[in-house]
Amino acid sequence: MRRRAVRGVGLFDALIALAILSFGLLAMTRFQGRVVTQVTEANARLTAVQLGDELLNTALVDVGNAACYTLPASGTCASTAARARTTDWAARAGSALPGTVTARSTLGVDGRLTVALEWRGQESRETRSLVAVTDVRQ
Repeated sequence: MRRRAVRGVGLFDALIALAILSFGLLAMTRFQGRVVTQVTEANARLTAVQLGDELLNTALVDVGNAACYTLPASGTCASTAARARTTDWAARAGSALPGTVTARSTLGVDGRLTVALEWRGQESRETRSLVAVTDVRQ
């Protein structure tokens, strides 16, 4: 029996394998991009939690000047150092979070200090927010 010469089958198989590999690498690249986006968003949320916790704990340590830790400034503040700490905190929050940051804190008549941070997600461009509350009554 005579064998027929088959030509180009190996090359055709290699082209198919290359196409499958290309699609796989493209999918991995997209996946990596999504992971980076999620890590960036999670990092911003973590930073916001740390900043909110920082202002609340500062007010808890200095309960006598709790009115000084409001943004925008409201009420009677007897401590310029406490007001300066609040202003510095707001500036750091504005630089630590992505996009336009809105930092507010209010002291209710019930003695509850509420800190609210809003920022725009770096990748998603959606508004993100954090609200943290603590009781600062003596």
